[in-house]
Amino acid sequence: MRVLITIEYNGKYFNGWQRQKKGLGVQEVLEDALSNLFKEKIKLTASGRTDAGVHAIKQYAHFDTISNFELNRLPFAINFNLPQGVKVLSAKKVLNNFNACTSAHKKTYIYKIYTRKILSPLKEDFYAHVPYELNYDKMKEACKIFEGEHNFKGFCSEGSSAITFERKIFSFKISKSKDEFLFTITGNGFLYNMVRRLVGAVIEVGREKITLTDIEQALKEYNKKIITKNMPACGLYLYDVKY
Repeated sequence: MRVLITIEYNGKYFNGWQRQKKGLGVQEVLEDALSNLFKEKIKLTASGRTDAGVHAIKQYAHFDTISNFELNRLPFAINFNLPQGVKVLSAKKVLNNFNACTSAHKKTYIYKIYTRKILSPLKEDFYAHVPYELNYDKMKEACKIFEGEHNFKGFCSEGSSAITFERKIFSFKISKSKDEFLFTITGNGFLYNMVRRLVGAVIEVGREKITLTDIEQALKEYNKKIITKNMPACGLYLYDVKY
């Protein structure tokens, strides 16, 4: 049977989602624990990769098994054997043609910053520190520019394996509470470091370091030199995936 699991993790403990030669990936610890539980080799396919330091509130991954294990018991059985920083929240049977990556049609990320002048020890692992006055109204205008379908080549980091750079942003919102800002962005897919660069561009507008015209130009010309700010991984969360 094919099983879909929902996973939550604290990115500070891992060198990203993917199993790798150097550093510990979330995929590795989950595959090892599942293989031990089911007594067979388990291979996970995730909704997408997250980079080192990036958190997940709802990451999804599927795997195939010949076992008839009771899936409502799976989170409790496996979490006991997982290291600090990662937990399986739920498991359910899905159709054999379901794919956690290619069946996804919407992904939502959130990004958190705070603007207090003094670094907060209580937020340093989960927020990006931006100790500047920000123009909230200008930032909301900047978010709207990214909505719709665009070529985002100017808003991804080098090393992207993408064949095409066209992506559709369904919504890009920002909310504020005292010195905290929350960015929520939903799209049909994202390029390497794209969310962190979009947020970085909006913050630079808020700081009045760049203009709305600069963002429009970077989109039109696919120009990476205009937008260079790549926000820290600690503020980024994979929030949800829709199938």
